[in-house]
Amino acid sequence: MKLKAIFYLTIFSIGFSKAQSDKKEFCDKFYAADFKNRITLTSKLSPSKLYEVYPLIKDTLELAKKLIREKSESKEAKLLVELIEAKLELSRKNYTKAVFALEQGLNSYALNVNDSLLCYSLLKTCFVGIRNYIKAYEVNSRMELMRLRKSDSVIIDYGIPKSKLYASLNFFDKAIAERRNEFNKSFTVNDTDALASLYNDVGVYFNRQKNSDSAEASFLKAKQVLESMNIPEEKAIHYSFFKALIGGNLGFSYFNKGKIKEAIPLLKEDIYYSLKDNDFGSAFNSYNLMVECYLQLNNKELAKKYLDSSEHLLSKGFSDISQSLKYLYLKATFFQAQKQYDNAILYFNRYFNIKDSLNTAEKMQNLNNAEIAFQIEQKEFELQEKNKMLIQQKLEDEQIKSQRAYQFIGILVLTALIIVLLWRNRYVKKRQIELQEKTSKIIVQNQQIEQSLKEKDILLREVHHRVKNNLQIINSLLGLHISKLEGTGNEVALEEVKQRIASIALTHQLLYQNTNLSNISLNDFVHNIVWQIERSFSDSQINLDTQLEANGLKLNIDYAVPLGLLINELLSNAYNHAFPKNKKGSIVVSVKIENDKCVIAVLDNGVGMSETMNVSDKTTMGMDLINILAEQIDSEIKIKTDANGTAFYFEMDSSKFPS
Repeated sequence: MKLKAIFYLTIFSIGFSKAQSDKKEFCDKFYAADFKNRITLTSKLSPSKLYEVYPLIKDTLELAKKLIREKSESKEAKLLVELIEAKLELSRKNYTKAVFALEQGLNSYALNVNDSLLCYSLLKTCFVGIRNYIKAYEVNSRMELMRLRKSDSVIIDYGIPKSKLYASLNFFDKAIAERRNEFNKSFTVNDTDALASLYNDVGVYFNRQKNSDSAEASFLKAKQVLESMNIPEEKAIHYSFFKALIGGNLGFSYFNKGKIKEAIPLLKEDIYYSLKDNDFGSAFNSYNLMVECYLQLNNKELAKKYLDSSEHLLSKGFSDISQSLKYLYLKATFFQAQKQYDNAILYFNRYFNIKDSLNTAEKMQNLNNAEIAFQIEQKEFELQEKNKMLIQQKLEDEQIKSQRAYQFIGILVLTALIIVLLWRNRYVKKRQIELQEKTSKIIVQNQQIEQSLKEKDILLREVHHRVKNNLQIINSLLGLHISKLEGTGNEVALEEVKQRIASIALTHQLLYQNTNLSNISLNDFVHNIVWQIERSFSDSQINLDTQLEANGLKLNIDYAVPLGLLINELLSNAYNHAFPKNKKGSIVVSVKIENDKCVIAVLDNGVGMSETMNVSDKTTMGMDLINILAEQIDSEIKIKTDANGTAFYFEMDSSKFPS
């Protein structure tokens, strides 16, 4: 044990000395550089490196940043200042401040694709930090569009890959497909590390889907790749840890399948090499799984031993709150198995108290995320308005120049004619003055009308935006209430209400995002409604398809709201009633134009409806609501049902759609 302690102390000393040497080397370069190169050098540091050296260069760096902001006209220099500011805030986990610094850089100082990519890479890291994975995905999509136009000389850290973003959003099928796609793009011959990592990552995603068979197959492939390698002696420890890590993941798959005895040796090996590699998080997870294994084997003595080891790791201070929660729950479960119910209740209470606090904190975080997203959208909108004003100002300047040119020509003509037609000249001058006054009044009136229209347009967008936000707040409140009613059976009705409110909110969102505030595209509207419902039933095995062929048709809000609710009701009914539990199936939503009629259909291949039920059936709230909504869009529901499934058809007169 003493030799092991000396070994780790030596490694730590070497690492510490190297870190100090790196900081000294940077500071020497920094103070030897001129004013401009100091900013350039600092902007190239990663957030963690900048955090380390910042106390050593703080005064000089802050003075340089201040001078550039106040004196410099260079957009390039100002962009570097915003990047430095964002990295500092990132290192302190002040993600909101970092986002605003990067937005300032993007909107005001980015000169090309390279500049934008530098900002977007940090912006994605910020959104991942605040767990706003949807915004992170949007930023990643923008980066993918710009990637091909990047200069080869500029190195960009693209941050967390797209596959992990999908996994963070719980889209594990997409995460698996994207991880394979990423591997195919970067794979080189004999790159066995990359191949083993691919199989391990895919196995982890299958594990999180509870698809233990596929996960087991992936982990076994990863182990087979590593076992076929000729491993250099200097990398033996690294590969031993890598193999043990994959084995631990495989052990988790065995545990999920009930193969407890097969899982235990793999988990023990993972613990050994994780501790050897100082990966306390991996060791902690395997300790906890070992406790569960021995509890299932009714070996409480060994379960207690591994539970104590888990507690010992927590004392090292490496863990986050989620791992502490996992430990509390496991210890409560252990006491419950020991029939020490007082201790079990004590630890369960601690677990639920901390979890309730975490839920409250997470809701506050979600609210902050929404606020940040709104402020970013507001800034983007303001920038668009400024660009429109600049274009309008340019047009007005050109118009004024043209008017002055015409006036000058008129004066020359009048001067030539003044000798022979003096009285006529006076008359023309008088008329010209009158025309100029009228023209000026017309220009002023046009400007006032145009400004009024812009203000009304902005107000109308704001109304739609606020309605959407208020509906989302109502949905959040319903979500809180549903969580409290879980298990009572009442939450199903509230979930249906919540889905209907989300459908109305989507209508207002599409309206304020659309160029034309009075109507929205029928195809886009139906696609978004279907996507939203599909996401709500993401854990089902039902395939949802859309066939949208109503190009050019628009919807106003009077038809959009009931139509959205109608499609929502039909799809929800299909998901909830058309298929027995865990049965696979498919649902198709189609929009077609037939004989000047817009025909919308919702079809499923489920169990079908009762032969006694028809479209006028008022015995259920669902059918009653469907009939009411159909009347609001001047349509009539037709139902076809048999052993192959159920189909709902309703048609609308195409002439009622705005062109």
